[in-house]
Amino acid sequence: MILIQECNLFILKSKFGYMKNIYYLIWVDGIVNSKDYKKKDPTWKFTLFLILTICNAINMYTIYLWIKFTGMFSYLISVAFFSNPIVNSVTGFVLQFASPFVVLNYFLIFHKERYKSLIEKYQHRNGKLAMIYLVISVLIWFGSIITYSSLC
Repeated sequence: MILIQECNLFILKSKFGYMKNIYYLIWVDGIVNSKDYKKKDPTWKFTLFLILTICNAINMYTIYLWIKFTGMFSYLISVAFFSNPIVNSVTGFVLQFASPFVVLNYFLIFHKERYKSLIEKYQHRNGKLAMIYLVISVLIWFGSIITYSSLC
């Protein structure tokens, strides 16, 4: 209920829509929790960047699975750089689904330490919002993979 009220408040304030604000809320929540949890760890930026970028990538892959299931679009980049097919699959996933979010997350959050102004602008929930986003994303991804593999 609190999240819905906050989102409604941000919808009124933002001329670009509320999705960008939810994106920033999740990042700020993760950053503040990461800073509190790892005060002496200098790698908090990389760890959080990696976790949320992977989460964004699996969300994009889930959307791809849904679109592929409906038959509207079915294209994946196939990579054959290595002799191991698993390494090729992971490389293709990173190139197609993770690399756009690497660029996006870097420039929207970490470039020129923009996260500092975002922390001042957005309220955090001690990591709860970021954790909910992570858990729901993984559950939907896992459920989509199971459903897709059982139906196709």
